[in-house]
Amino acid sequence: MAAVNSAGNTAGSVLDRTLRAVGPPDAEAVARARARHDALAKPRGALGVVEDLGAQLAGLAGTCPPPAPEPAGLAVFAGDHGVHRQGVSPWPQEITAAMVSTFLSGGAVVNALARQAGARVLVVDVGVAADLPPAPGLLDRKVRAGTDDLSERPAMSRGEAVAAVEVGIEVADDLVARGCRCLLTGDMGIANTTPAAALVAAFTGGKPEQVTGRGTGIDDATWAGKVAVVGRALDLHRPDAADPLGVLAALGGLEHAATVGFLLGAAAARIPVVLDGIAAGAAALVARALAPEAVGAFVAGHVSAEPAARLALTALGLRPVLDLDLRLGEGSGAVLALPVIRAAAAVLTEVATLDEVATLDDVATLDDVATLDDVAAGGADGRRARRPRRILVLGGARSGKSTTAERLAGEAGTGPVTYLATGPRPTADDPEWAERVRTHRERRPPDWTTVETADLVTHLKADEPERTEPLLIDCLSTWLTRMMDEAGCFGTEHHSPAQEPVTAQDPAAALAAEVDALVAAWESTSRTVVAVSNEVGGGVVPATTSGRLFRDELGVLNARIAAASDEVWLLTAGIPQRLR
Repeated sequence: MAAVNSAGNTAGSVLDRTLRAVGPPDAEAVARARARHDALAKPRGALGVVEDLGAQLAGLAGTCPPPAPEPAGLAVFAGDHGVHRQGVSPWPQEITAAMVSTFLSGGAVVNALARQAGARVLVVDVGVAADLPPAPGLLDRKVRAGTDDLSERPAMSRGEAVAAVEVGIEVADDLVARGCRCLLTGDMGIANTTPAAALVAAFTGGKPEQVTGRGTGIDDATWAGKVAVVGRALDLHRPDAADPLGVLAALGGLEHAATVGFLLGAAAARIPVVLDGIAAGAAALVARALAPEAVGAFVAGHVSAEPAARLALTALGLRPVLDLDLRLGEGSGAVLALPVIRAAAAVLTEVATLDEVATLDDVATLDDVATLDDVAAGGADGRRARRPRRILVLGGARSGKSTTAERLAGEAGTGPVTYLATGPRPTADDPEWAERVRTHRERRPPDWTTVETADLVTHLKADEPERTEPLLIDCLSTWLTRMMDEAGCFGTEHHSPAQEPVTAQDPAAALAAEVDALVAAWESTSRTVVAVSNEVGGGVVPATTSGRLFRDELGVLNARIAAASDEVWLLTAGIPQRLR
């Protein structure tokens, strides 16, 4: 049998390795973030908690400005509870499995909110007291079919508690490996506010009547019985906060235990994790007892209407992003807070400093400026700050990507847009292309300049101070086709008569040189630029060798450009979704 360390977990286990990986925030990055906030074009401290969030994100990432906390992944851990038989909830236990089905069908509240926020939803069965059929979006990690009645015996064994914690760690690891840069907690389990209340009492010293709330809206008699159940559980187990796994096993639910692991996994990966309601708050107390520095990764999405929630956040030293009297669970409050958390990173990335706005010879700080309009106008000489942005817009054919890119380009700069058309000129033998070019031309404002070119690098490098107009590249897909054709990737039979056959250089090397030059120019440009490209990640495999080659090369190009972009948008059926 493996040795057990002082925290009570198995040495060398997934949990033990995760605990050893949790560390403190980067103090230097936090200091840089706070110093940058003080230098931005706003009064010091004017953004309040948003500034604290930005510094927290910087400390986690070890850099300032911090990367955008997106995409976001929400894990809804589901489990049932033996204490349900004590009448602590008016809802039948079968509702847990029914709600899991609703999550999977996309019809729950959290699904609607996640679609609005652009968060991925994963449902994890860690302890539902029913057999759930396999379904897309459902991860079967059942440790056992519900817990025992915590008011009569331990809810689970210590081994089961550790197993559930490690489920949460593995889910966090998987979401991070799939590219998520922000994690959100969610839970589902009828009667799960009772074990949550008991856990909060165990770690804060709160009395049963202080930690016990109304849950799904119980009446006074049911609430009094629930208080009594929590009291009996605390008297029976006499929880010792110095043994967090023992407390978790005695009083917790399987979804609470999995959330503990989820929080620890995020902290070990230095990824922000947003707490939802009382279930997440209770789990966070256990996680902090196991790894005190893990709190540096926790963001309180909101404060639940459950009384134990405020006690938990106070004990954790966390200030909630939102206070909306929510008591739904599911991850709803965490998802609602996500735009604010994203904004905290965006402020540090996008907002100009006073030095960037203008040279104000006789103004020491923004507090001395007469009006913010003076600063917005760039000071006495009327100069405005240039805030260059690199924006990639992806979509399929006729998805609306070009229209969206035109809107973004028009909003992005201080002068008329230069439109770089990379496709071939229309000819009589391709009427479909001619019609598409005609409609694009008609949409452009009359003061825009259109340049038909494949020489994107030269335009991206044209970064003289007087060049403030944005660039719009439409599109990278047709540019790549031309580069592949000129490099000989499709064979010399595809060359136009005006082109010399490519024989001196390997086609792959020639193409790689063109792509590298474009990506380097994109990364280093000081101009605002919006680029359109076709999204090829849907898994469609062209039947020809050249089609597959183009698909793969475009996928790589899109990924490299996206990695160096400030914003990435995806158009599906005319609906824009911001991915970054």
